[in-house]
Amino acid sequence: MNEFINKKEWNLTKTVLPQHTDHAGVMWHGSYFHFLEEGRIDALNKAGITYSLLSKKGYEIPVISAQIKYKISFTHGETILLKSQFKIVNKIRLNCKTLFLKVNGDIGAEALIDLVLVRKKNDSIKLVKEFPSEINKIFLQLEEGPRN
Repeated sequence: MNEFINKKEWNLTKTVLPQHTDHAGVMWHGSYFHFLEEGRIDALNKAGITYSLLSKKGYEIPVISAQIKYKISFTHGETILLKSQFKIVNKIRLNCKTLFLKVNGDIGAEALIDLVLVRKKNDSIKLVKEFPSEINKIFLQLEEGPRN
């Protein structure tokens, strides 16, 4: 995970709502995946393309691996800052590391998601082994981080 050190982060702030919690008011483990998806889509938008446009062009970015380490629980009403960093691996995979931070800066959870680019054509789905230049530019922007 050292390849993520010193990279700019994509930030998204979320609030834990009742639908994100279990009966005890603690954020349900599955809600983390919803937040991760939202964080990736938000970063993609900020990098220059909406996921819906990518999909209309015949591409999808499915998750092929997901790891979450839960450290400190979040509860109903809490604000969470998601800090995400991206890394292109072997020119065909995109890694996304995300920290779920409490208001005081403590890490509540840490996630590592692996994604690939696939092309949908008719009824087939094929792994894209070389990113088209337009998409490569977006993925490089994701890897570089936001322009501030």
